[in-house]
Parts: sequence; C-alpha cells; structure tokens
Amino acid sequence: MPVFGQSMPFWPRLAELWEIGWLRRLIICVCVFLAAFAVTHVTRGAVRRVMRRRAGHNPRADTLSKLLMSAVTYAVWFLAAVQILKEGLGIDVTSILAAAGVLGIAVGFGAQTLVKDIITGFFLLFENQFSVGETVTVDGFTGTVEELGLRSTKIRGEAGELLTIPNGSITKVINRSRGGLPPDPGGDAG
Repeated sequence: MPVFGQSMPFWPRLAELWEIGWLRRLIICVCVFLAAFAVTHVTRGAVRRVMRRRAGHNPRADTLSKLLMSAVTYAVWFLAAVQILKEGLGIDVTSILAAAGVLGIAVGFGAQTLVKDIITGFFLLFENQFSVGETVTVDGFTGTVEELGLRSTKIRGEAGELLTIPNGSITKVINRSRGGLPPDPGGDAG
C-alpha cells in the first residue's frame, strides 16, 4: 500500500482518510454546525412571522419574540456543542453534562429571586396586565408606569417619586387606565 503522501487516486485516498477517522469527524462537525445554524435561522424567521401576524409591531410582542428566540438559540447551540464534542471529537460528555447539571442547580438556588422576577416579568408582559403610560396601583402605590421589563417595573408617583419594584414582589395590581376606574382613588389599593 502506498504511503499517504505519494501519488494516489482521489477515492482511495478519501477511503483511507475515512478509515483514519478524521474525515468522518470533520464531516460530522461541519454537518452539526450547519444544522444548528439552519435550525436557529428557520426558528427565528418563524417566530418573527407568527408574532407579527398575531400582534403586529407591538413592543410587548417584540420583547416576547426576542426572549423566545434567545432561548431557542441557546438550546440549539448547546445541543450542537455537545454533539460536536461527543461525535466529532470523541469526548465523553457524560461527566461534563453531570457537572453542568450540578452547577445549574447551584446557580438556580443562588439566583432564585432573579429567576422569580424574570418569570413574573414574562407573565406580566404575556398577560398584558398593564403597559407603559397606564396608571396603576401596585401593592398600595399608585402612579404611572414608566418602564416595564422582565426584571423590574418602574412607576412614577404623583409627587414625582420613582418606585422600582422587582417583578417577583408584585402581588396585587389594579389597572386604573382600564375598566373605568378613576386615576387617583386617594392612594387606596382596594
């Protein structure tokens, strides 16, 4: 059998590289990378079309679509990285996944209030409980919503004070801009 560097037809050389395993691994890595890129691209386009069709150019819908696209992108690229490590590079990923799981649990316990704030903020946006510019009473504080995010909500009171509330702390909301309630009931939350 000729040495690899000598003149050899293309197909036998390709078969030799396949037997060595490097060509197969390279093809797997490239295919996984291209598949992950295609899935994220198609998903982003689908999410944009669905959100525009249902909500138009609503800032709340834009926030939700960005959140969904980000989650899908991270999940797809994480799975692609695991596949490239396992199939393409031949690395045993079980210990890596176990360590990631333990680290995820530790971070989850440490960031429990942050996660609670973000989940509550997501549902505030998703359920459209109140919007920027509306007059609301949140836990006894009445004012105009200046900013509504996933982590916190900012409400400007009548005297000019700015209240920043972590979304996880919001337990009771009265929206005075909807349903015919007067904008200022004298500070009574109900």
